[in-house]
Amino acid sequence: MEKKRRIAGLPDLIPVGIVMIAAFFLPFVGYRYEKVNYTASAIDMIKGFATEDGKVSMSGNVPLVIALVCSVIILIMGILALREAKSLYAGIACISSILVIGLNLFIASGLESALKKAKKVTVTYGSILLVILGFYVLIRTLIVLYRNKTVSMLDFMAIPGMLYFVINNYIPMVGIAIAFKKVDYSKGIFASPWVGFDNFKMLFQSNGNFFTSNAWIITRNTLLYNLVFIVLGIFTGVVVGICLAGVTRKFLQKFFQTSILLPQLISYVIVAYIVYAFLSTETGLINHLLGEGNAINFYAEKKYWPFILVFIFIWKQIGYNGIIFLSSIVGIDKSVLEAAKVDGCTKWQQLRYVTLPLLKPTIITLTMLQVGRIFYSDFGLFYQVPLNSGALYDVTNTVDTYVYRMLMTMNNISVSSAASTYQAIVGFILVFVVNMIVRRHDKENALF
Repeated sequence: MEKKRRIAGLPDLIPVGIVMIAAFFLPFVGYRYEKVNYTASAIDMIKGFATEDGKVSMSGNVPLVIALVCSVIILIMGILALREAKSLYAGIACISSILVIGLNLFIASGLESALKKAKKVTVTYGSILLVILGFYVLIRTLIVLYRNKTVSMLDFMAIPGMLYFVINNYIPMVGIAIAFKKVDYSKGIFASPWVGFDNFKMLFQSNGNFFTSNAWIITRNTLLYNLVFIVLGIFTGVVVGICLAGVTRKFLQKFFQTSILLPQLISYVIVAYIVYAFLSTETGLINHLLGEGNAINFYAEKKYWPFILVFIFIWKQIGYNGIIFLSSIVGIDKSVLEAAKVDGCTKWQQLRYVTLPLLKPTIITLTMLQVGRIFYSDFGLFYQVPLNSGALYDVTNTVDTYVYRMLMTMNNISVSSAASTYQAIVGFILVFVVNMIVRRHDKENALF
């Protein structure tokens, strides 16, 4: 039996950890107020500090407390790993170093807004030293983890993707605080006053009837449209995929695939003008065919738009969905179809008893993926295509368009953020419930 190679300890983390802790007592931030230069250490920022006249102040900083704890953990891991660099110790030190780096960068990015009345706000060598030492610990521990075969080169290749998700998806989650604040741009987001659930009350407020509130209208429209899109999208995709699979000539197959996929590549801005060319009251093709006296003002009549929007969505998505199902049909084992043919199955029977059952995993996967975004809507479809007509809001206003209008038209970032938070929470609940139902009936095809 091969003896496990012992990796040398991590004694260098001990002095590094000590210096990192000492850095919290060094000048961390420098700023200028009333022509006087001031500095404050991280410990000062944790306790709360102010200038002599108290006009420039900063209260206790939770991220700095976490960074200090992580620095102490790095020191402890260095002591525990004096003799042997075990993967557990290296892993804990690695995660701690990532937190130290991330939290320092986060604090540095918000210093200017936190010290609003100060000038020339800069980070000093205390913060810079922490980041440099954090990177040293990160690289050192990753090397140890690689030598211990805890991580591989494939794991290192995944780091850029993980960083993308952390930066793009997780760090912005701090902004959820906006939903519970009345944002004052002169004070900044973090210094703005808390208002609790007042922004959500504004979202759900109505004139004595919940079914007239903005929350009900955008929830109803978003869910019902997406349910119709999922059902019709998958049905038409299966039909088109089967039809394309029946085309034997390569030239015709490529021609049809390109033709039905073309709408997917057209921007909704262009689609809006194409739709306008058909529906315009004065110059539209449909009103031209109806003749004078029978013209319909489509951009003021709500009853037509649920059908128009569904038709446009299916027209754009049918090629994409059809090619997905075509690829699944092409992947079906030919011997199964040949066996069915030998047994005397007709084309319809082969389709019903062989092709459709084998498409079940693809149908379930696509359904789950689309249910994952069931509380999100295609902004271009519901905003650009109806030309943002106010008369159509009852049937075209969804969560995404409501958030945009509250932010850009009403300039109310707080209610806009509350609507986005409501969207995320309801979307998560729906995905969780649907996955639970699928898991109960077909455990293999559930997402988690």
